[in-house]
Amino acid sequence: MNYRTAKFISIVMHPVLMPTYALVIIFALSNYLDYTTPPSVKAALFSIVIFNTLIMPVIISWLLLRKGLIKSFNMEKREERIVPFICNAVLMMIAYYMISQISIPKIFSMMLLGAAASVVLAIIINLKWKVSIHMIGIGGITGMFFGLSTFLLIDLRMPIVVSIIVAGLIGTARISMGAHRQGQLYVGFLVGFCCEYFVLSI
Repeated sequence: MNYRTAKFISIVMHPVLMPTYALVIIFALSNYLDYTTPPSVKAALFSIVIFNTLIMPVIISWLLLRKGLIKSFNMEKREERIVPFICNAVLMMIAYYMISQISIPKIFSMMLLGAAASVVLAIIINLKWKVSIHMIGIGGITGMFFGLSTFLLIDLRMPIVVSIIVAGLIGTARISMGAHRQGQLYVGFLVGFCCEYFVLSI
């Protein structure tokens, strides 16, 4: 894979976008949730997720870049990732709490709890080893599909296959860019997958 294609995939499938993608996918796959969720509630849900998992992490990373605490948005060095990861975990827990206060199916708040758990594990692993947060993100999406399929008895075979193919593309892109070794990709995927799958099973 050439560098430009790999870079494009890395940006489009960036981890900060995954919670928003997951929300869109859930509504797209479930006509029941889509039709029974009032527009005002749906707007509040998207606002909470986008603000806490996309806008604020980008702003925090920009501030850290301005302060010289990180050298780029890629945060290539393991040490640069600790503060952004902690901030992301806190923001996800805030989003989890806010969503849990809304009269809406539990799946949405649990999705954020699973994502927060995966970031906490990433922080711990990152203390000694650089794990792929891109693969944590797509692993979480895949784990969400498996969880919904297993515990809500929804046929999601096609989304599962697509998510695995996308995971392969992301992994190839990250290796092509020299961002990770294979082991870091596999561990990242497993962390994201297991956190979402087991949290949804609660």
